[in-house]
This record gives sequence, C-alpha cells and structure tokens, in this order.
Amino acid sequence: MAIKNNKQKIETIKKLIENFCDANLNKIYKTYIMNLCDAASRNKSLDIRRGNNENWAASLIHAIASLNFLYDDNNSDGHHMTLDALCDFFQINKTTICNRAKQITKVCDIRIGQPEYSNSDIMDMTTFFEKHNRLKIHKCTSSGSFDKEIAVEIASEEESAEIERFMAEQKRLEEEKLQQKKARRLEINRMIAEKKKAKKREGAHKQLKLF
Repeated sequence: MAIKNNKQKIETIKKLIENFCDANLNKIYKTYIMNLCDAASRNKSLDIRRGNNENWAASLIHAIASLNFLYDDNNSDGHHMTLDALCDFFQINKTTICNRAKQITKVCDIRIGQPEYSNSDIMDMTTFFEKHNRLKIHKCTSSGSFDKEIAVEIASEEESAEIERFMAEQKRLEEEKLQQKKARRLEINRMIAEKKKAKKREGAHKQLKLF
C-alpha cells in the first residue's frame, strides 16, 4: 500500500509539473524537470513521500529553471519565466520553494552542463565576470567570436561557487587540449627532423659508394 501511495504521489507531482510546463515552458525543459523528479523520487534522503505536492512540483521546476538561467529575460533560447509567476501558479511562497530547491540540487548533485538536466548551449559559455553585483556571461560561438551576452543575477553563494567550479573545469580542459596540441606538434617536428637526417645520411652513404 505504501508503494502504491508513493507512486500516486509522484504521478500527482508530475501532473502538476506538466500543467505548469504546458502553460509556460517547452517540452525540453519539461523533460529536464521530469528527469529531476525521477531522480528525487529515488533519493531516500529527500523522501518525496512527505510534504506538499505543490511545493515539490514548484521546487523541482525552480531547480531546473535556475540551472538553465530561465529567470534571465535574455536567455539564449528565448525562454523566460519569473519566480513570482511560479509562486503564483502553485500558491507557494518564495522562501519555501528556494529552500526545497537548494536541497534537491545538493542531494541530487545536479550541475550545469549535465545533458539530462540542462541546455547544451550552456556548455558554450566561456567567460564569467562579476560586475555591479551581477554576473555577465559571454556566449562563445563555434568560430570563437563573442556575439551574445547574457546577464544573470547571482542568486546565492552556492550557485556562484558552482559556476566558478564549472569555469575552472572548462579552463582545465582547454589547457589540456592546448598541451596535447603542443605535444603533437613537437612530435611531428621531431619526426620531420629525423626523416631529414635519415635522408641526409642516405645521400652521404651513396656518395661514399661512388668512391
């Protein structure tokens, strides 16, 4: 009976999420939220069986919205929502939603760039810098030129730390690729030099045979 009730609760939460997404977000973000709902329902530390259904639904949506910068009206894919609209839809206050969303984010360990939870465009972001208490993100195109700027308000120290970790990892990967290219270039130059030496020795050997 407990298992059946738990499944019914999860289905109810998913229905609430579906209703909100159908009115405010596209299928991609709905999928991200549903994925997180599944992850949260499997996590015993969260115990999704307890608590208000609307609170769970709103908090799961808020966690994904924050991860994908949906509160920024300059969002890269044109999707935008507000926390006020989310609160009004579920009749839940901001503090309740934010606290539960932080718990979900931490326990489920969701991070920027995870394909099951976030838009792949976020992976294109290369430079973060803080200015006037806001965080500006420059989106890099495939050609390497900066052509789009997204302004995102820092919601918490935890989110700021997460962004710093993300950028540090991106920088490490870029430096690793650069070192690999340099090593490969040195190896190619060494091989070319060896071939030249071998050819020179072969030419000198042929000349000696003539004598």
